[in-house]
Amino acid sequence: MINSISDWEEKQKGYLVVSVLCLIFGAYFFIKVISGSYNIEQSDLEVYENLIISHAPKFKERKGKRSKKWIEFNCIDNQSTFEITGDDYSCVNKEELLNEIKTGDTISVAILKYDLDDFNTQSTCGIHSLIKNDKEYLDLRCRNEEDTGGGKRVFLILFSISILTAIVYALPKKPKLFDKVDPILLVGIGSIVLAFILNLITLEL
Repeated sequence: MINSISDWEEKQKGYLVVSVLCLIFGAYFFIKVISGSYNIEQSDLEVYENLIISHAPKFKERKGKRSKKWIEFNCIDNQSTFEITGDDYSCVNKEELLNEIKTGDTISVAILKYDLDDFNTQSTCGIHSLIKNDKEYLDLRCRNEEDTGGGKRVFLILFSISILTAIVYALPKKPKLFDKVDPILLVGIGSIVLAFILNLITLEL
């Protein structure tokens, strides 16, 4: 623990640095959320029609530190392995898609225009629309809400850390409580609680 005034003053400088950095990064994510940067619009997508399924969609899962769940499939005369992953996967009706999309089916998919270099290459290609017989299996609106919600959670946590570390920096002297409990632990727990409260206040954001 901190045992002298000089040690405490040095520690305060560290909290000031953390507060400023969290404020800067929090503001970055805040701007992305309010500007709609996480949203994918139809104009951002390139649609490819009349693709024929060569290998039916399969559920995939990778466990461990870099865990991931996704659905992948292949089409005739196309080298890409198409993937439904991330926020798109979170919003898809997995059982419905796996049961209704079969080998030989004709579908259309949509990918981001800046991902066009991945189309028809020997690599994975993320899709944001999958249509068979005029039925859309992916929910772009839901996907946008999920992605935006993730950005919102990040900036709320960063703002919370910034506020609490700024409070610690502003303390004129070291509280006796900090002799028993590491202030980092208090800031961590307090940030989670404050972020939750701020989230309730900003539900419409």
